[in-house]
Amino acid sequence: MSEDAESVKKPVNGKNNKNTKLHNIIEMNNFGYVDAIYKEAKLPEHKGNPLIEALPAFQKVDKELIVKFGRYPSIDLATEKYYSQGERMQCVSRLDDYIEPMSQHFEIMESIGLLVRSGYVNRNPLDGYYNKKIKKFYRQAMNGENCSIMPIGRSTASTKAIFGMSGVGKTTSLERSLSFLPQVVCHPKYGFFQISWLKLDCPLDGSLKQFLLSFLQQVDNLLGTTYRKVLGKGKTIDELILNVAIVAATHNLGVLVIDEIQNLLLAAGVGQDKMLNFFVTFANQVKIPVVVVGTSKALKMLQGTFREARRIGDNGVMIWKAFTKDRPWEIFIKNLWQYQWTKVNTVLDTKLNDSIYYETQGITALVVRLFQLSQIHAIFTGQEKLSVELIQKVAKQNFGLLSPMLNAMRNPQDPKNAKAIEKYEDILTNELKTLGATVASKAQTKILSEASDLPKSSESPEKSKAKLFLQGMSVDSAEARKLIDEAFDKRGIKTCLEAVTFALMKIQENQRLDLLELPRQEIPVAQPTRKNALNAVVAEGVKNGQTPYESLLDSGRIANFTQE
Repeated sequence: MSEDAESVKKPVNGKNNKNTKLHNIIEMNNFGYVDAIYKEAKLPEHKGNPLIEALPAFQKVDKELIVKFGRYPSIDLATEKYYSQGERMQCVSRLDDYIEPMSQHFEIMESIGLLVRSGYVNRNPLDGYYNKKIKKFYRQAMNGENCSIMPIGRSTASTKAIFGMSGVGKTTSLERSLSFLPQVVCHPKYGFFQISWLKLDCPLDGSLKQFLLSFLQQVDNLLGTTYRKVLGKGKTIDELILNVAIVAATHNLGVLVIDEIQNLLLAAGVGQDKMLNFFVTFANQVKIPVVVVGTSKALKMLQGTFREARRIGDNGVMIWKAFTKDRPWEIFIKNLWQYQWTKVNTVLDTKLNDSIYYETQGITALVVRLFQLSQIHAIFTGQEKLSVELIQKVAKQNFGLLSPMLNAMRNPQDPKNAKAIEKYEDILTNELKTLGATVASKAQTKILSEASDLPKSSESPEKSKAKLFLQGMSVDSAEARKLIDEAFDKRGIKTCLEAVTFALMKIQENQRLDLLELPRQEIPVAQPTRKNALNAVVAEGVKNGQTPYESLLDSGRIANFTQE
């Protein structure tokens, strides 16, 4: 064994150093892991294999799993409808994490579960023959030999490829699927660690060497090892590929997910032979499943590599497309549409449905971004309502660079449009990142704007607290300032409690006067708004001899400002 390999600081992996030392190494560095809990496997090929028996049971898709897979942001319209503009714009940002389960999500989830388990079938670390072979492979590989780690069982590991344009949900679905498996499992009983999955994004510069170094760094981050420092310095690409394969086998990697594969395939200087060597090493020698993910542009280039590698991609090549206007689209947009933070709730009708589809062509990420940006525009401008005209305006303002690609998608029959779509894929990737930043920055800008309207530090803390309290009750900020200024500057009030009580009584008195000035037949019927509900509480309290503040305090509508 080479000096480099011997000097790697790694978790103890031997019979004489189990349990305590194994835990001490990882706990000392505060790394996340779970201790293995073994459940006896039902399938004979899985029985007695701790790598499989320590994983959650494989689940077929059912209603319960669908609910758990989805990611739905919290929303409390009874309260949040009355937040300030900036606060509601920040609420809209919650949709960044929105996931609506669709059939293709579960195809990926099931594939990941099957790939991990099938990859472990012939890699049982309790098998003495396996351990002997892995040590022999390690020594030979470190001496530069090209050898197989497993002479028995399947000749290669299963792999899967997923392609589609940016923004349709490939990465989101994969990450969500992987989250159902523990990433690092500690097996103190047997003295080893198991990395059940690792996901890597190919670097933008397309460097295969940087990708391989990133692999070593991620393992270091998970286990506290020093593989990148020791095995990565001054190595050729071929040596790095072998080192990465050795590390993956040593720590029982279940599946390697490679995202943004087009960055490697389309980069200058990255030969197909090097990529082929990498895939063959993982699939044929260390028998670790690989999932590759990329854009449509990368599909043609990878197809040649897959044929050369024979069984690479044997678990299926999945082409993930944007929504078409069918049942899945209707489910997605209907459920998304519930998340409105504008003061006026807009019902999704056919015109709105058609408009948002036309402007996004069913690209999931664009749909969510357009929905977010439209709400932010409506809130910021005070329109407080979604409409076809507003959606069209927001799309025109924000999707300008994507227009050629979207126009091509609107006319798929034209053979020229396929090339146009492929041409603008990179722009779509970059624009999705820009649009995500736009949603966040607009909300933050509004919050800063609102903060600039708040009382300055020269104002007394009690006065500032009273104004903020009234604004929190949806009292217009200008009216809140006027009432509290009057309380402190003209009435001689000194405390927040007295000022808020004065302001609420003043608001109630003004509302009664407004009603008395109207002709009797024009007196409006009270609507069930937050403000009227509070007034009802105050009115009931006054009947019982309480101040407005005491009434609201007893009802649980406000906090006790007299307590520190």
